[in-house]
Amino acid sequence: MRFNIITSVVATLAVAADAKPLAKFQRGPLRHVVHEEVPAVHSKWQKDHRMHYTATLPVKIGLAQQNLHRAEEFIYDVANPNSPNYGRHWSPAEVIEMFKPKRESVNAIMEWLESEGIHPSRVKLSVTKNWITFNATVREMEQMLKTEYHVYKHETQNNTHHVACEKYHVPDYVAEHVDIITPTVHFDKSLGHERTNKHKKVSNEATKELKRSNGRRQDSTKAIVGSPLDGSNPKQGQHIDNAMMDLSQCDTMITPDCLRALYNMPKGTLANASNALGIVEYTPQAFLQTDLDLYFDQFTPDIPQKTPQILLLADGVVQTQNQSFNFNGESALDLEFAMALISPQKASVYQVGDLVQGASFNNFLDGIDASYCSFKGGDSKDPNMDGQYSASVECGIATATNVISTSYGSNEADLGAKYERRQCDEYMKLALQGVTVLYSSGDSGVAGNGGVCLSADGQSFTDGTSGKFNPSFPGGCPWVTSVGATQLSKGTTVNDAETACQEVIFSGGGFSNVFAIPSYQKKAVSTFMTDHAPPYGADRFNNSGKVRAFPDVSANGANYVTAVDGQFSLSFGTSASAPVFASMINMINEERLQAGKSPVGFINEALYANPQVMNDITNGTNPGCGTVGFSAVKGWDPLTGLGTPNYAKMKKLFMTLP
Repeated sequence: MRFNIITSVVATLAVAADAKPLAKFQRGPLRHVVHEEVPAVHSKWQKDHRMHYTATLPVKIGLAQQNLHRAEEFIYDVANPNSPNYGRHWSPAEVIEMFKPKRESVNAIMEWLESEGIHPSRVKLSVTKNWITFNATVREMEQMLKTEYHVYKHETQNNTHHVACEKYHVPDYVAEHVDIITPTVHFDKSLGHERTNKHKKVSNEATKELKRSNGRRQDSTKAIVGSPLDGSNPKQGQHIDNAMMDLSQCDTMITPDCLRALYNMPKGTLANASNALGIVEYTPQAFLQTDLDLYFDQFTPDIPQKTPQILLLADGVVQTQNQSFNFNGESALDLEFAMALISPQKASVYQVGDLVQGASFNNFLDGIDASYCSFKGGDSKDPNMDGQYSASVECGIATATNVISTSYGSNEADLGAKYERRQCDEYMKLALQGVTVLYSSGDSGVAGNGGVCLSADGQSFTDGTSGKFNPSFPGGCPWVTSVGATQLSKGTTVNDAETACQEVIFSGGGFSNVFAIPSYQKKAVSTFMTDHAPPYGADRFNNSGKVRAFPDVSANGANYVTAVDGQFSLSFGTSASAPVFASMINMINEERLQAGKSPVGFINEALYANPQVMNDITNGTNPGCGTVGFSAVKGWDPLTGLGTPNYAKMKKLFMTLP
C-alpha cells in the first residue's frame, strides 16, 4: 500500500505553556532517573576544568518521535523490488508529519522546563517538531539535569576541547518523552578556543604520532573526525614516479580504467543537472585544485569538470595552509576517482567544519536537511565554549544529492546508544526521501577505528592485540550502505577474482552492539552463521544472529594511484571503496532519470534480494583483536558483504524496476 500522509494541526508552544507545571504529567513524588551516561571508552578525553556557572549553553532536547517502530515497513514500501510502491519516495513534509512527536511529549517537556524556571518565551520548537531548543546557563542546566559540566581536553590534540557531563538525570515522567539532550555526554565533535586563528599547524606531538603510525595502525582512539590522527583516513603507500594506465599493472596500481575493467563499468555519457554525486569531507581534510588538475591531466584529460561544486557547512573551509597526505589524501582520493568515473556528471563536495572547532556527522545532517535542524545558538561568555555551537552555522542550507558518500567513521563504542539511534533514524528519513547514503566500513578488520578493541566488559579500549571486536558507526546503521574493501592479489589481472583487502589495511566488518538486524539482511546473516559459523563466542562478538551486520557490499581499496601534494602515490582504504561504489549508483541514477524514473534511493533491499548482481568474494580475512577475524566465504560475509559490483548487472536490475 501507499501511505497517505494526512496533514494535522500540531500543538504550538503557546498551547503547551498554558498548562500548569507538573499538573498533568507528574505521577506521585518527583523522582529523577539517569537518562544517559558518557561512554566509558572516551579514553582520550580528560577533564580540564569545571565550566563557569554563568557560561551559556545552547540546549537541544530531542523529543521521542512517533512511528519509528514502523521504519522497516516504510522502507520496504519504497525500496523493496516486490513493492508496488517501489521508488515512490516521500517528500520532506510527509517525513515530518509521520514522525513528529506526540503533542503529549511537547506538553510534558514544556511543563518540566517551566517548573525549572525556563520560561516558555525562551523556548523554541523546531520546524520539524522534534527538537525543543533554548539557551541556559551552566547553573540552570546543572540544577535541572542534576549533573556537573566540565571542559574536557583531548590527550593528543592539545587545542581540542569539548564540553560535557558524565551523566544526567531527568524526572521519571519525562524520560519516555526524551531521546537525548545536548550538550551532555556525547563526544561527537571538537570544541575550540576563541575563533581567531583559522590556520592551525599540526602540533609536535601530533607530528610524532603520525610518524609512529606509518601504515596499518593508528592510535587514534576518539580522534576528531577529519583530523590527521583520524584512523578512518586513507593510508599512504609508496610514491609513484611514472603513473601508468596499463591494465596489466592493476594488481599494483589501480586507475579509473582498472576499476571500469574490474566492474564492467562503461564511461559516463549522461549529465543530468539534478544528479550531482555528493562527497562529504571534514575539515581540516581538503583537496588542492593543483592535485585535481595533475590527476585529470594524466588519467582523464577530456574531463569537462575539474573543480567540484563546493558546499560549505558548519563554517566549512577548504583549507590550503596545511599540505601533506594527512591533510589532503582523503579528499584527493575521494574526488579524483569519483569525478573521473562519473564524468560528465558533476560532483558536489560537502565541506563540513572549520580548522578550530571541527565538525561531526550531526553538523552534516544539519546542513543538508532542514528537517534535522534545531536552532542557531552559541551566545557564550566562556571562551572555551565559543565555537562549539556557532551562531553562523545555518541549517538546511544545502540540498541532499541523490547519492552521498562518506569515507569517515568512528567506533560504535565512542557514542551512546541513544545518540546513535537518534542519528540513524535521520538516515532512515533520508532513505525514505530517495537518498542513497554510503559509509566506508573501516580499515582495521574486526578492530575499531584506529585498530583498538574493547575490553571484556566493553567499558574501555585495549591496545588492539586482544579484546572484543569493535564495530563501526555510522556504517552499522541499518539505513546506510556500508562498503568494505577488496583487492587484486599480486600477479592477478582484472579478469581474476579479487580477495578481501589484505595489504596495508583490512576490510572493516562485524556485528553491531546497538542495532537490531534489519529484515532485508536476516536470510544472508542466518546462512553465514549456520554454514560458516565463526570460531568465536559471545566473548568476542555479538553472535546472537539478531543484530545488524556489516558491510553490505565492497569495492577495491588497495593501490590507488592518487595525486597528492603535487606527486603521485598509492592510497589504501575503504575510503576508496565507498566513493567508487557510490559512483556506480550515481551513474545508474542517470540512466533511471533519463528514462523518467526516480533515483534508486535505499539500495540494500534490492541488493540483498538479488545477490546475483554482485561478484562474490570468497578469499581473505579481516584480522584484529589478536584473531584472524572473519573469513570471506560463499555468499554474504562480515568483511566483503555481498561482494563487489557488476555494473552491467546492477544497472539491468535497477532499470527493470519501476
